[in-house]
Amino acid sequence: MPSDREPLLYRVTMLLGVVSLILVVINSVLLLGNQHRQNKVNRRQEFINQSVRLSRLNQELVNALAQAAVKNKDNAIRKLLAENGIKISVNATAASTSSGSPVPAAAEKKLMEK
Repeated sequence: MPSDREPLLYRVTMLLGVVSLILVVINSVLLLGNQHRQNKVNRRQEFINQSVRLSRLNQELVNALAQAAVKNKDNAIRKLLAENGIKISVNATAASTSSGSPVPAAAEKKLMEK
């Protein structure tokens, strides 16, 4: 004996099933979007990490060039460093090399006005 409630119950159940499927599709789209954004963030973070490592290497190279410029009295290296905004400051109280020339305390990068 079918009751009058069965068609209503069937329709409500079907509606809930369709809503569930729609929510699954929306969830999948959001998941893919979040994964894409997370991949972009990870690539940016990797770039930042590499930049920090390269910055340290760059500073070591600049310091080595500055030391070579002072030790060998190489004006070409001094000029190259100056053209790139790097000022060599020689510490008068620093230990001298075997040739007796002072060692640069540090090579400082400064903005040079032209």
